[in-house]
Amino acid sequence: MRKITTLLLIALLVNLANAQVQQAKVIVTARDNPTIAINAFNGDQAARQKLERMFAISGWFQVLPENQADKADFKVQAAGNGTQYALNLQGNGKSISAQKQAADGDQAARQVVDDVLRQLFNVQGLCDCKIAFVVPDAQNRREICTIYPDGTGFEILTKNNAISTEPCWGHANAMVYTLAKNNALHIVLLDLGKRVQRIISSARGLNSSAALSHNGQFVSLALSLGDQVDLYCHDLATNQTKRLTNDRYVESSPTWSPDGKQICYVSDLPGKPSLYIVNAAGGAPKRLQIGGGECVSPDWSNVSNKICFSQKGTNGHYVVNVLDMGKAGGIPENVTLAAGDWEAPSWAPDGRHIVCTRATGGQREIVVIDSWLKTFRPVSNKGKYSLPAWQPAH
Repeated sequence: MRKITTLLLIALLVNLANAQVQQAKVIVTARDNPTIAINAFNGDQAARQKLERMFAISGWFQVLPENQADKADFKVQAAGNGTQYALNLQGNGKSISAQKQAADGDQAARQVVDDVLRQLFNVQGLCDCKIAFVVPDAQNRREICTIYPDGTGFEILTKNNAISTEPCWGHANAMVYTLAKNNALHIVLLDLGKRVQRIISSARGLNSSAALSHNGQFVSLALSLGDQVDLYCHDLATNQTKRLTNDRYVESSPTWSPDGKQICYVSDLPGKPSLYIVNAAGGAPKRLQIGGGECVSPDWSNVSNKICFSQKGTNGHYVVNVLDMGKAGGIPENVTLAAGDWEAPSWAPDGRHIVCTRATGGQREIVVIDSWLKTFRPVSNKGKYSLPAWQPAH
């Protein structure tokens, strides 16, 4: 059985690596991004194309070909080979330089483009941050895998030969997830830096929907203590657990505010899944008045103070909406204008892009949404992928 699982995951690796990057034609096009072009390059053509592709994948530029470089807002002089890149970018009154060396050309290209994003737009880079997701095998077991947003770097994080699901990053080097094994549910903390993991909750009954705080100290999770499902907060430093809700309704899908003082979560208290806010220190929860159909899978951006979530529309399909928590009485904005069910959204480190799954024709693909331009591009081929989560910036 392990051999079959390995072969299936190898096939997945090949499919993901061959996935084509596409740009959806949805009302607003990427021409609203500033244009960029490499007008001089010292290196082979493959290295040049890799750098151009990474600029496009970053989602912050429209890349022009060399013969149109004189029309670009930003012009780049660059050099690159199999392990490093160096560049100088000029345009719109700005001039920046960046240089990165890494184990391979893909990583060097990701890192140098992330450096450009930080210097030019003052945002956290997203190219060198991986996307975690869940994939099943032939026995319907599930493992958590990761991939870079350019479709490279596939890796199997968990090898539990069980059901590993609900990955949630706290910071770049740690995540929590739910493990179903031996007829029991557990919450597992995975330290990616040390490559070790440990079970942090195995309470009798339900252990699920865990979210690690940005500082790595607290875990919000759903437990079924006392024969009802409520939201709790567990302190990893003291091993103390605090109850945050106490009702006969079901709470799930917590996500931390940027300052770590609040938690947004889902409750079916009003008769359908809806979003609530509760203080991490405790207190009365407050419902977000956003109307419409049921709301699930919220994710709170650590940099833009916006919550993205899936909401069921009048046609019965899910869309991804974005709510700006910095605007009192704000109205959610739909950022998915194409057909399909858009589920499990997760913010990129730049606070602009969102990864989620899009289901069409009975299959799901992992896609990246530009929440500003309302365009999207696939990261994977179509399959049975679920619950993508974008790694925070390093």
